[in-house]
Amino acid sequence: MVLMATHHLNGQIPDDTNGRLYRLCKTWGYFKYFSQHKCELKWDTLLNTTVNAVLLANSNAEFNNALMNMFNKVGNNSTPAAPGTEPDTNINFDNSWITDPLFSQQVRDFLDIFTTNLAPDTSSCLVKFNDYTDPAYISYIDFRDDPVSMPTNYTNEANRLTTMFYYWNAINYFFPYRNIMDQAWDSTLYQFIPLIRQAPQNIDFHKTFLKMVTRINDTHGFTGSPLLSNVFWGGNYLPKLYFTRVDSLCVVTRVQNVQGVSPGDVLTGLKGIPIHEIEDSLSLYIPASDPAAFFREVYYKMLLGSYNTNIDMTFSDSNNITYTVSVKRSTDLNSWYNWKNNTGLTSSYFITDCDYGYVNMGLLQSSEVPAMYDLLKDTPAIIFDIRNYPNGTLWDIGPLLFSGPITSAVYYDQALALLQAPYNYHYFPGWYYEDNDYSNLGIWSNPDAYSGQVYILVNEETQSQAEYTCQYFSHHPNSKVFGTQTAGADGNISYLTFPGGLYTYFTSLGWYYADGYQQQRNGVKIDTIVSPTREGIRQGKDEILAAALDCNTGIVNASEAACHIAVYPNPVSNHSLNIALTLVNNTDVSITLSGLTGNVIQQQSMIGVYGNHVLTVKIPDVASGLYLLKVQYGNEIFNTKVVVE
Repeated sequence: MVLMATHHLNGQIPDDTNGRLYRLCKTWGYFKYFSQHKCELKWDTLLNTTVNAVLLANSNAEFNNALMNMFNKVGNNSTPAAPGTEPDTNINFDNSWITDPLFSQQVRDFLDIFTTNLAPDTSSCLVKFNDYTDPAYISYIDFRDDPVSMPTNYTNEANRLTTMFYYWNAINYFFPYRNIMDQAWDSTLYQFIPLIRQAPQNIDFHKTFLKMVTRINDTHGFTGSPLLSNVFWGGNYLPKLYFTRVDSLCVVTRVQNVQGVSPGDVLTGLKGIPIHEIEDSLSLYIPASDPAAFFREVYYKMLLGSYNTNIDMTFSDSNNITYTVSVKRSTDLNSWYNWKNNTGLTSSYFITDCDYGYVNMGLLQSSEVPAMYDLLKDTPAIIFDIRNYPNGTLWDIGPLLFSGPITSAVYYDQALALLQAPYNYHYFPGWYYEDNDYSNLGIWSNPDAYSGQVYILVNEETQSQAEYTCQYFSHHPNSKVFGTQTAGADGNISYLTFPGGLYTYFTSLGWYYADGYQQQRNGVKIDTIVSPTREGIRQGKDEILAAALDCNTGIVNASEAACHIAVYPNPVSNHSLNIALTLVNNTDVSITLSGLTGNVIQQQSMIGVYGNHVLTVKIPDVASGLYLLKVQYGNEIFNTKVVVE
């Protein structure tokens, strides 16, 4: 096996207890997943015992002796008799750290032999693909044969470290987006070892573990426990208030039974603390792939508490008058979700006033699809509203929209043993098999596929299966996607459970558009960005839907139609972008180009004069990809996407 020459931190890790624990975590995980004897050992007991030995080590020599004791219990690898087929894609496998000079010669010699004899095999004793014989177990990767079975007491330092090391190694080998985290996963390991060691109470450990999960930058990283729910978050009740991020403000979108608060009002503080401070502090505890998902989560979690307790909230109304109300938490979390998601629609599909079809994908059931399509198939456009979580109806609708199967995605599956036609997957953690979704919906031929316009509505509520549904539909030749950044987390999820009722999820299938566009951390591709406004919220307008219901001119960029703006060339060439702008009065003009995560690339402003103008924006050297352009003049805002080649 050839060693990978990738960046690692070993040269920066000191020879102290934290540094030794760092090396133990990586070594134990390597042995656990690649030992030819992995099916014969109780790995949590072995780790727990060795953690205690490393904590007692007073020198590097004593540390290496503790490692050798663990190695000898595992036994070394020998020349494989019949190595399996090596997977095609290495995403996470890196064993370059085994040359660490702080390992003794005896340890390095053992690791050299171990590594020389690595080979893909057919093992499924620790981790495997879920065979779904138990419908209640939905984890894509089945970790049930690899439990942490020690007592639940996290006041014990070795127990805390054992759970942490289990989690770190599972993510290290089985999280396909490990290499696009904000911080290198090795750095997170070293940073959190002392934090975990300094968390002596059970609640301290649960909170620190949650903070570590946020570092994987995955909206699928749902993490909880009874302690987190009841002690850290304070309970599972909140008022009937729902907020949306609008122009960097926390804006009331829906409200019920809260006297004096109206849609469009801005929440400026909770319990006397400014909202931006709350956002910053809670960002440590909310796993999210992108800003859209983070604000979606933080704007309800910050309200959680015990039943019938009050929370003081400060708002600014439409006249910029500040007021404070004391609001009672009286709705449990499940009921709050149902209230928030209640559209008030009496049907999941209908024909709109301008003869477009409309389908609410969160309401539509598979049994309704034939009747839905029969009603809408002759309309000039069908609007698929995916600002929700669909009920698996992609598999029913896809064959109606397309004449035959398409490839909308390429994906990367874990290298876990699966020896059945058409697959020949072997076990080799960190490696992946590339495939595509051509046959994911089945095989069909439909000469009468829908030929009208396909319009897709998305926002921060669009996540996972919803994002895939959008991705698939957007390959229709007459499609257009409207809305704002989605949650940026697609691909089947897996989960781990630990003592003390602690559980955590993560995305375990690497999923991309067919052209290689990375949906994880970015969200789906959007053709026309349409953002809600405070004024629209006050008036009860659904501005994203309104953009797709422009019945007089057909579907256009609603902001472009209002603002008389054209942007060209798009894609951008020669680092230059032109903006043709018609001003109906004298007003200041501000232009901002930013990345998909909000980082500003270029800004400029001018004093605009009535009439026609062509403004030139110089684009600096940036990576090829999608960027967001915002043009503001007076009270008008125009948003669109540009492609830099």
